[in-house]
Amino acid sequence: MDPIKFGEDLARKADLAHKLSTQKFQWPNLSGQSLVFMGMGSSAFAAQSIVTRLQACGSNATFTLSSNPTPPKASTAKTLIAISATGNSVETNAAFDAASGYKEKIWLTNAAPRGSQTVAMNAGEETGGVASLSYFATHVALLRLLESLGCITGLEKSIDLAAEAIADIYSRKDAWLPEIINHIKSPAGSYYIAPADRLCSAQQSALMMRESPRLPSVPCETGDWSHIDVYLTKTLDYRAILFPGSIWEDQLFKWMQERGSKVLTIGFDHPHATSSLRYKNDSDPLVRLLAETTFAEILAQHLWVTA
Repeated sequence: MDPIKFGEDLARKADLAHKLSTQKFQWPNLSGQSLVFMGMGSSAFAAQSIVTRLQACGSNATFTLSSNPTPPKASTAKTLIAISATGNSVETNAAFDAASGYKEKIWLTNAAPRGSQTVAMNAGEETGGVASLSYFATHVALLRLLESLGCITGLEKSIDLAAEAIADIYSRKDAWLPEIINHIKSPAGSYYIAPADRLCSAQQSALMMRESPRLPSVPCETGDWSHIDVYLTKTLDYRAILFPGSIWEDQLFKWMQERGSKVLTIGFDHPHATSSLRYKNDSDPLVRLLAETTFAEILAQHLWVTA
C-alpha cells in the first residue's frame, strides 16, 4: 500500500463517480431468485448493506462471510454472488470455487474474471492499494442490481449527486480536516456510528483508520450503540463520529450528554453535537451511502502520509 498513491486515488473519486453514473453492469436477469452474497472486509460491508435493501424490497437475500464454516445451504433456486474487489481474497476465492449446487454463481470484481459469470466493477486501477474507489464501485454495481430488480429508480441522478458531494468534500478538505483531527484526539481512538441500513459507512470508516494510519477505530450501529458501546463512555475519552438516519439518535445523545462524551456529526446538524460537517446533497439517502465515507478516507490518508 502507498499513502501518496492512495491520495491520488481519492483525488479522482468524484470523476469516477460521474463515469459510473452511466455505466452499464452486466447482471443477468435474477428476478424471482434467492440471492446469497459473500465477501470479506469492505466487500462484506457493501454486501450486507445491499442485502438489507433487498430484504426491505421483499427479495429473498442473505449474506455470509466467505470464511463461514457453515454457509447457507445451496440449492438450484439460489444464485451465489461473491464479491472480491482485488480478486485476491483467499477466503472468497476458496468459498466461491468450492460452492456447488447453485443455479448460478456470479463473481463481482475489479480484477480478472473467475468462473463462468463475472460482473466487472469498472473502478479502474486502484494504485494506492486501499479499497476506496473499488468500495464505491461495489456499491454502484450492487445498486444497479437492486434497480434491475425493480427496488429503486432514478439511480443515475443519485450517483451524479453523489459525485457532486464527493467533489465538494474533497475540495474543502483543508477547511474541515483540522476540525475532525482535533475531534478524534483521544488515546481511545475514534468510534464511527451509523444506522442499520448504512452500518457499512461506520465499518468502512473505521477500517480506513485501521488500515491506513493504523489507529484504533470501532464501528457501531446507532440503535445497538446503547447496548454495546455506551459502557465505554463512562471510562474512556470517547470520541464519536455519527452518520444520520436513525430514529435512535436522541437516545444516543442523551447518554453522550450525561457522560460528557463528544460527538461530531457528518451530514446533519444536532443541537447536542460537539460540531458538524455538512456537504453538498447530504439529505439524499443514496448520496449518504455513496459519499459519506469520503471524510474518513481523506482523514485516514492525511494521517497516514503525515505520520
